[in-house]
Amino acid sequence: MMRFLSATVLLLATTAGIGCSRAASAPPPEKPMVDGPALRKELAFALAGHREWSAASRQLIALIAQRPHDPELHTLIGTVYREQSLFEQAERAYATAIRLDPKMAGAYAGRGILREVRGDGGDAALEDFRIAIRLRPSEGAYANNLGVALYVRGRYRDAEAALQEGLRQDPFSRRMRNNLGFVYGKLRQFDRAKREFDHGGSDDEAENNLGYAYEQAGDVRAACALYRHAASENPLLRAASENAQRACPPGGREETKTP
Repeated sequence: MMRFLSATVLLLATTAGIGCSRAASAPPPEKPMVDGPALRKELAFALAGHREWSAASRQLIALIAQRPHDPELHTLIGTVYREQSLFEQAERAYATAIRLDPKMAGAYAGRGILREVRGDGGDAALEDFRIAIRLRPSEGAYANNLGVALYVRGRYRDAEAALQEGLRQDPFSRRMRNNLGFVYGKLRQFDRAKREFDHGGSDDEAENNLGYAYEQAGDVRAACALYRHAASENPLLRAASENAQRACPPGGREETKTP
């Protein structure tokens, strides 16, 4: 399944520190002043990173009341609303973030995902993703999201180009590798699809994904052989077992269909 990547970069606080040892008689360093709203903002991002949407929204509503002109807060609460299917509130939040900072790439990317999830017609989501890429070309996730949106529109060559650009920025992204594999499946370039799936997961996961690519192309015989082998290699890979049960008739009487 093609998947979007999160449009928000999560800023998680860390507690580890590196430094030389200090003499026992040395006075302790002066404690820095604690910025309450800043810590609450970090907490809100951490909660969103763990998909604790309700808790994150409570923090964000309180923070926005204190910092109504912070575009990062409006962007994040837009994502929190979107993930709770509160689409009107999400759209307003993203629009506010963009009004406050027209260079807020995450707000465009988040709104693009919103438009795709909501099922909007037209190509407004594509334009949002392209603006996000222009503003932050080093963020591979934005190119991934554009690639997925192009894929679902059947524009496979354009999707390939977008995902290749994303992988130039983030060559180790397993999700983008798998998404590109599904694009190659649609283009019936199964050797290239296999290479991408091999980079995108374990051997059994790659076989299952390649099986799905063959099934989408109408070759049920090849798909079932891959599903069954993946399931036998890893009985805990639920997706492969379910795919084999769903797609493969008993007795191995699979037929190749013309798509």
